[in-house]
Amino acid sequence: MKNAMRTYCLAALVLATATAATAQDPLNAARELYASAAYEEALATLGRLQNSGTPSAVMEQADQYRAFCLFALGRTADAQLVVESLIRKNPTLELDPTDASPRIATMFNDVRRRLLPELVRAQYREARAAIERKDYATAEPQLARVQEMIEEAEKIDVEDESLADLRVLVEGFLDLARGLQANAETARRAEAEAARQAAPQAPAPVPPQSTLLVDQSSPDITAPVAIAQGMPPVPPALLPLLKNGKTSGMLDVLVDELGNVERSVIRQSINPAYDEILLRASRQWKYQPARRGDVPIKYLKTIAIVVQK
Repeated sequence: MKNAMRTYCLAALVLATATAATAQDPLNAARELYASAAYEEALATLGRLQNSGTPSAVMEQADQYRAFCLFALGRTADAQLVVESLIRKNPTLELDPTDASPRIATMFNDVRRRLLPELVRAQYREARAAIERKDYATAEPQLARVQEMIEEAEKIDVEDESLADLRVLVEGFLDLARGLQANAETARRAEAEAARQAAPQAPAPVPPQSTLLVDQSSPDITAPVAIAQGMPPVPPALLPLLKNGKTSGMLDVLVDELGNVERSVIRQSINPAYDEILLRASRQWKYQPARRGDVPIKYLKTIAIVVQK
């Protein structure tokens, strides 16, 4: 009887403490409720943070605990949906190991492993679009973010060989974007100084542009010319999958100074199975290399792919 009373008193004390904390801070209250295995109460407390102008950093933590509670209650599918939303917003999200059990960490990594290739390519497309607009200030942090996401994918052993090729292109574009951004900033400073002195001024020296990669946005460049660029046919087994699906996509190929394809990356997918066939075929393509004047250079060429069904 005494043991039962002691247990009851302890439970009442935990609930009273958590209730007091709830009135002051829903997130901390939810943490305490989660720690005391009161998962349903923690979920209800976290609900108070919805639609209340809560800062995004707090909502990220709240959603982590929401996933923790759902997982603990056996509602794994609901937990995975919350985790998917978190990973889409922050692909490199780190969990607090004091609250995230190994099973929960595994769930997060499973979702991250599934989503990262798609998220990496989406961010890469945004960065490429910014470069094509010559918006290098926007492209640089986007490319740096792609680098971080690829590193995270490698850390958790994402099985996608094309990410290694994409890393090379991203590193080259990042060097290019930083060089061109530095050029633009130097030119702006020179113009501002000239305007300030209200007299013609010699322009400040401009640092040399990166020559690792050039593409359609680069001036004074002769683009590569295809010598052998045969598109692989669609295997009969894949035709039913494409019947009602996408039939066009985009491929980036890095053509080196000898006209060989050094790297190739799917920029816009058609079908995962056909993407792999296309990547293998593209590495055998041959070009007359791009040139700056008479000097052969590397060139990133974007090719529109249309599949004939």
